[in-house]
Amino acid sequence: MKSVSWRMLIGIVVAIILILLIIVLVAAALLLSTGNPPEGEISGVYGLVYSVESALIGIINGVAGWIDYIAGQIQRLAGAM
Repeated sequence: MKSVSWRMLIGIVVAIILILLIIVLVAAALLLSTGNPPEGEISGVYGLVYSVESALIGIINGVAGWIDYIAGQIQRLAGAM
C-alpha cells in the first residue's frame, strides 16, 4: 500500500478550501440577488464581506485546531524519547 504524498495531501486541502470559498461566494451572491435576506442577516456588500470573513475565520480556527493537535502529538512523541 502506497502512502499519500505530501504534495497530494496539500493539494487536496487547498482544493477543499477553494471549493468552500466558492460556495460561500455563490451563497452570498444569491443572498444579494434576492434583496430580501432572512431575519438577522446583513444585506448589501457588507453582507458579502461578512459572509466571506465568517468563512475565513472558521477555516483559520479549524487550521489552528489541527496545528494544536499536531504540536501536542509532537510534544508527546518528543517526551517518549
